[in-house]
Amino acid sequence: MIGTGKFWIGLAISALLLVLFLVTVDLGRMIDALADANYVFLVPGIALYLVSVFFRTMRWQVLLRHMKPVSLRRLYPVVVVGYMANNLLPMRLGELVRSYYIGEREGISKTSALVTIFIERVLDALTLLFFVFAIALFFPLAGLAEAFGDRFNMPWPILVVAFTVPFVIAFGMLLLFAFYPARTKNGALVMVRPLPERFEEPLRHMIDMFLNGLKPLRSPKTLGILFLLSVPIWLFESALFFFVGFSFGLEDVYDNLGELAVTVVLVTAVANIVSSIPAAPGGIGFFELAARETLVWLPMASVGRAVAAGFATVVHAALLLPMILLGQAFLWAGHISLRRLSEAGRRERSTGRVEQGLVSPALSVESEEPQ
Repeated sequence: MIGTGKFWIGLAISALLLVLFLVTVDLGRMIDALADANYVFLVPGIALYLVSVFFRTMRWQVLLRHMKPVSLRRLYPVVVVGYMANNLLPMRLGELVRSYYIGEREGISKTSALVTIFIERVLDALTLLFFVFAIALFFPLAGLAEAFGDRFNMPWPILVVAFTVPFVIAFGMLLLFAFYPARTKNGALVMVRPLPERFEEPLRHMIDMFLNGLKPLRSPKTLGILFLLSVPIWLFESALFFFVGFSFGLEDVYDNLGELAVTVVLVTAVANIVSSIPAAPGGIGFFELAARETLVWLPMASVGRAVAAGFATVVHAALLLPMILLGQAFLWAGHISLRRLSEAGRRERSTGRVEQGLVSPALSVESEEPQ
């Protein structure tokens, strides 16, 4: 894994963004802010973040249950290991690790599991965008958009479209594929027809597994449950940001705790949307810049860039380190290495090896009538 080009590209991007993060802040004041912070507030913040991961596990359980019911007790370690891998590997390769791990652990199709993870990412983005748009109805955010536009040297409407429309389109395409599986399969087979005949059966199987992963989207009830579970995921993660705000005394900067709560939800949304770009491990660099600048540019209060930089650094560390430590503990308990999981997952995806015995070979595309 270390020798792959993606790994070094991801590290290079992360290093460049971290350099930008550091050269655009007064390091002395940032260190002072870090030294003065009250880290006791990290304890409840991290505890609530682990609750957020529990809700993530519940949501994934809903996405997987048409393939195999898996208990939360068995699924939670797989989710944690997947997030640990994303925090350590570039290009969001942790998604491959999670899909491979659940496939080996529970006998679920790895391709179908990977599709459900992609659905999770789209649901996360849509939920965060919903938070932003809901807050924008009551608080002026045009200045924040303009500031980001100036930073990226592009008109802010284009920037907003670039970070919203792709997720909406992706969700729309997933719904179309889910509701019209036969047409989707036929279209995919037409596209791969020029390939040698020996690839036909494996590709048919992979397409079936892909469509199998989309089945939950065909149920309006299941969609509602997925979106309802996505809300507490991000509210509990925002609670970590909220308590880190107390660590840096932000409760004294804002007029009331309601404004602080709105601010941390916005910072959570923007930082996670920006850091969802598949490049650096754990979104390092993207996250720090986005969280800091959002906190500085929001109109509710005036937060110094050095304090905001310290806040962003501590929040990201609190998001990354517990998952890394807990994930490693789960792997040690199971006598498994992350290196083996990551290399096996990457090898299986790159070779296109078909999963045998995980789903009935007689699996066929169902009718296109919504459930």
